[in-house]
Amino acid sequence: MSAKKRKYLDEYIRFGFVSFHKGDTEVPQCVICFKTLSNDGMRPSRLERHLKTTHPALADKPRAFFETKRHSLKQAKLDGSGAFQQQTSKVVEASYEIALLIAKSKKSHNIGESLIKPSLLCAAELVLGKDSANKLSQISLSNDTFKKRIDEMSQDIKEQIFDQVRASPVFAIQCDETTDITQ
Repeated sequence: MSAKKRKYLDEYIRFGFVSFHKGDTEVPQCVICFKTLSNDGMRPSRLERHLKTTHPALADKPRAFFETKRHSLKQAKLDGSGAFQQQTSKVVEASYEIALLIAKSKKSHNIGESLIKPSLLCAAELVLGKDSANKLSQISLSNDTFKKRIDEMSQDIKEQIFDQVRASPVFAIQCDETTDITQ
């Protein structure tokens, strides 16, 4: 027996939720934090609980407030997948390239925010003008972003190696027992 598919009702906007399609399933999406709940979570009690626990300051806001948030959410949507584009692809690519350079140099991740970005903005403003500096200021060079970028790159490398090993007709592992300090 399959689970009951719940339907979105327009009154759910008063809890800050809109309808979002994941594949063939309709799920609720919060207009504040963009979190999606399961189809089973599309119950007024669960939607209200999310609003009161996650966004308690907004629990008393009128329906019009959430309608405005819904409109801005629709403007920010990239495509049907629900992804949001905060930055252009060139800006994200630049962030990955700088993260790779910092990782290769074995420097602290916060050097991006404390040294590289201010230097980059200063040079861009002097050489290229204020408009170019404004574009470059969109590049995220925070410590958390770097950690995430480096983790994603290392995971990608790991997956590439696993794919190459799986595709290889032969594979061998050599272990050296003399490296164990207990023996």
